[in-house]
Amino acid sequence: MNVLRAKITKRSVDGAPIPAQGEARLWDTDLKGFLLRVYPSGRKVYAVKCRVGRVQHIYTIGEHGSPWSPDEARKSASEALQKARNGEDPSAEKKAAKAALSVSDLIDHYLADGPATKPAKRGSTWVIDASNLNRHLRPLLGAKIANAVSKTEAARAIRDIADGKTEADVRTRPRGRARVTGGQGASRRTRNVAAAMFAWGTEHGLCASNPFVGVSLASAPVRERFLTKEEAGELLDAIAKLESMGAVSNTFADALRLLLLTGARKTEVLGLRWSEVDMPRGILALPPDRTKAGGKTGVRRIQLSPPALEILKVRREQAGSAPVQFHAGTEPAAQHEFVFPAARGEGHAVGLRRAFQKVCAEANLPGLRIHDLRHSFASFAVANGASLFLVGKLLGHASARTTERYAHLSGDPLRDAVTSIGREIMGTER
Repeated sequence: MNVLRAKITKRSVDGAPIPAQGEARLWDTDLKGFLLRVYPSGRKVYAVKCRVGRVQHIYTIGEHGSPWSPDEARKSASEALQKARNGEDPSAEKKAAKAALSVSDLIDHYLADGPATKPAKRGSTWVIDASNLNRHLRPLLGAKIANAVSKTEAARAIRDIADGKTEADVRTRPRGRARVTGGQGASRRTRNVAAAMFAWGTEHGLCASNPFVGVSLASAPVRERFLTKEEAGELLDAIAKLESMGAVSNTFADALRLLLLTGARKTEVLGLRWSEVDMPRGILALPPDRTKAGGKTGVRRIQLSPPALEILKVRREQAGSAPVQFHAGTEPAAQHEFVFPAARGEGHAVGLRRAFQKVCAEANLPGLRIHDLRHSFASFAVANGASLFLVGKLLGHASARTTERYAHLSGDPLRDAVTSIGREIMGTER
């Protein structure tokens, strides 16, 4: 935590450095106990530290800006210190005001200040959480007082989301929109993030209890689909056929091939940068903020097989770059930083799901999901003798428990194992 000392004025407040994480504190040199708290979001809050009886507290005065100027905050801090000297609680009025904090206010506080208190949580996860809170919870409970939300009301809100009552067609930009559908998946995700938000609010004194703790839902159905070797071949044939016909772009075709060959997640492949590709070592080196378990496992190194390396080598040559012999972290000479660039503008390609649906229809593989390519990679690894420990390393799992799901594979790998055992037994008898 950064600690600075200076007289708190408009100039010193405006010039207070914004920390990368945690918070920075600017202590006033004129009024003892008066301070400014600065958060990574840029939010600046006046506070005062004083002792009531034997207990020392830091009381929040208000956020910098109207009506809280440095002079007004200093005046409030002086009054709070005087109350503390008289044995009164300076936060009595503040506590009464917090009782009227709405769920919408709590959402705003959580999204603004939460990331500073949870540095291991990925930025992309915060984006998903914000979407669930803003598009599902806020319309249903936003106007309610946070401390007045009962478990019954919380459960009813989650049930309404599952029933599709928060469905909407949201305009996101001049030529873009988001279709909010609700359903079981959305209700489950919203319940989880709402429970986390209220727990955070309780920890930081913004609410008294967590009404979502007792809300239970039916367990999410386990959807595991493993491709057989024959099905994987049919999938690859369908990709090649549609690519040659121009029905699927080369970008999406190669992305799907790389997903099947690496067991990587969709976001890890589509967002892949050339600076993350290490050809000589045959790996992809993804920084922690690009992987799901990066906060626990650090840099994720994805091993590349010869076919996967060949795909990347060809793409590099097609991009019109210099020779492909470069290490991760160097600046490539390609015109675009992404391995799978967007068709128009900057950023990486989007719309892989639609291309994948075309491929599945051509290969006659209904119900297959993109994430099932990751399951299939693990299935092939186990079927070829890889231990669950190695599979977990290949998939970038932070916990061995996550990998245990692959101990029970689909019928074909198990059938192959049984067939092999049967041959051994019969051979011994003869």
